Amino acid sequence: MKRAPHLVLSAAPDRDPCIALVERAMGERGAELTVVSTERYPDGLPLRLDLAQNHTSLGEHDLGAARSIWLRDFSRAPSLPEGLRDDHREACETQASAGLWSLLSCLDAYVLDPVEALTATGYKPRIQRLAARYGLDTPRTLVTNDPDAARAFVRAHPAGAICKLIDSGSVGLEDSSFPTTVVTDDDLAHMEGLPLAPMMFQELLAKELELRITVIAARVFVAAVPTGDAVDVRTDPALVDGYRAYEGLPDAVRARLMTLLDRLGLDFASVDLVKTHDGRWVLLEVNSTSYFDHIERAAGLPIAGAVADLLLGRAPSRVRRA
Repeated sequence: MKRAPHLVLSAAPDRDPCIALVERAMGERGAELTVVSTERYPDGLPLRLDLAQNHTSLGEHDLGAARSIWLRDFSRAPSLPEGLRDDHREACETQASAGLWSLLSCLDAYVLDPVEALTATGYKPRIQRLAARYGLDTPRTLVTNDPDAARAFVRAHPAGAICKLIDSGSVGLEDSSFPTTVVTDDDLAHMEGLPLAPMMFQELLAKELELRITVIAARVFVAAVPTGDAVDVRTDPALVDGYRAYEGLPDAVRARLMTLLDRLGLDFASVDLVKTHDGRWVLLEVNSTSYFDHIERAAGLPIAGAVADLLLGRAPSRVRRA
């Protein structure tokens, strides 16, 4: 059984450049980050959670011996053999996920971030409601599978409206196949699929800047990029590489944001926020699992080093843990 003090768990570690950045930062600090791939779980990766013996292991790794564990990416479906009946496959997937989440929630090590905090952050409407409660500005929003309600909402916003997914992918990093898009007249005329899959509709904001705020415990890294008419920064490589360090975030907005993250129980978060042409500071999303390599590269912000310091215990956790 292998024992290592600092681990990162991911279903696809080779595709995550952030892991390599933190590995390097750990090495610069004289420590090692051990990568545990969960890609083969459960069919090719045994799990053991012995409550009586206080033993937790995944494959050859003794998780109970770890001092810190970074939960990075669990977006892939459980690995199961071909040929299972659909009902058996569904039952196996449910039990596999329950087993893994149970193991991760029983760890004694510092976990970035706990399973219960990650999963509770997955739904954007809840985050919007909490953000408004703590004094943050949020877009006018409708979640619905009713085409008539969607049409009425869009038409009530003559400056335009956008459509996006409800789930923020709180435990996964796979790129969404549905970017944020402007709702067109053609969309309004063809909403046959909406009753089967509720969507999130929001007012279209006239953005001056889009900010990516990365919070690592008490450290706050702010980068911004002028977006012009772009609706989704992710679809434009020039904008993705155009972020620069930014110091203009108002103290009051920063304080309210930290209060929100305290409520969510997150030491790691990346926040999408915009400054509009009419001076609003509007929160779009809070992501509990996200890439930050492009922000570190483009804006020169030492995010990976902050993650390393947190995992090593050189920087204190901001969130009170039970």
